[in-house]
Amino acid sequence: MIKGNKLNFVHLAMLLSAAVLFSMTFSLNRIAITEGIPVFAFVFWQCLGATILTLIAAVVTRKLPSVRHKDLRLYFLLGALTTAVPIILFSFAAPKVPAGAIALGLALPPILTYVFAVLFRIDQVRLLRIVGILFGLAGILLVLLPSQSLPEPGMALWLLMAFGAPLCYSISNVCIAILRPSKMHAIPLTCGVFACASIIMLPIMAVMEHWWVFDTTMTDGDWALVGNIIINAIFFVLMFEIIRLAGPVFFSTYGYFGTLIGLGWATLFFGEVPSPWIWAAIAILFFGLFLVNRTSNTSLN
Repeated sequence: MIKGNKLNFVHLAMLLSAAVLFSMTFSLNRIAITEGIPVFAFVFWQCLGATILTLIAAVVTRKLPSVRHKDLRLYFLLGALTTAVPIILFSFAAPKVPAGAIALGLALPPILTYVFAVLFRIDQVRLLRIVGILFGLAGILLVLLPSQSLPEPGMALWLLMAFGAPLCYSISNVCIAILRPSKMHAIPLTCGVFACASIIMLPIMAVMEHWWVFDTTMTDGDWALVGNIIINAIFFVLMFEIIRLAGPVFFSTYGYFGTLIGLGWATLFFGEVPSPWIWAAIAILFFGLFLVNRTSNTSLN
């Protein structure tokens, strides 16, 4: 990790930029899916579009993705964990649950990343962090269990599905820190990941018969898809670079900001007003996040 106050400020600025961008995707997902774009086609086009954008950037910077066998395995692993599976889960849940409630899941990766870091023995067991994890669990249960926390009680299962995505992100954060070659740059890595995610999604889209292409008349859903393509390409480059510079636990704390910013996007796009249960859950989650990150001197950072 590069040290120094100036560079630490740069890390924080990168983290905030990532949170602002990624938290917008929850609202864009809802717009695209409710406009009628099939889920698997929606995921495929995001992956293919981000592949094209980052490939252009890789050609311009003369840093093309490696095609060595071990690197291809890493691309496919991260393509599944960071892109294919999470976007599918978010897309299915998007029209069923308020976008602001789904954004609440961004508070989970810092806690879950620490859990997996301990399991993979790249961080130590710390009492404060364990207490923080329990507070995080309490915050999630506060949303899932009370009937008044969501507009309809049946939304809880869809929200639980959406929370599977942060689980994937947390595993991938640790995998990136462990498996990524030290000399692999963020742009070619992003390109490789999205290319392999596209390959994963193509047969799934074919089997499910979710064929879809852009029409000559661009709808709000089409523009939402285009927005997600651009956001994902930028976000993943930022993600890989932040993890390289500051470690996976630091990167995962973008959930601090992404949760609140996601609620703001949901209010802007849909006029959603979170229930008091949601605000209480956010307070508990943030306290849990504070405890999990209270001890910053770890091997991950």
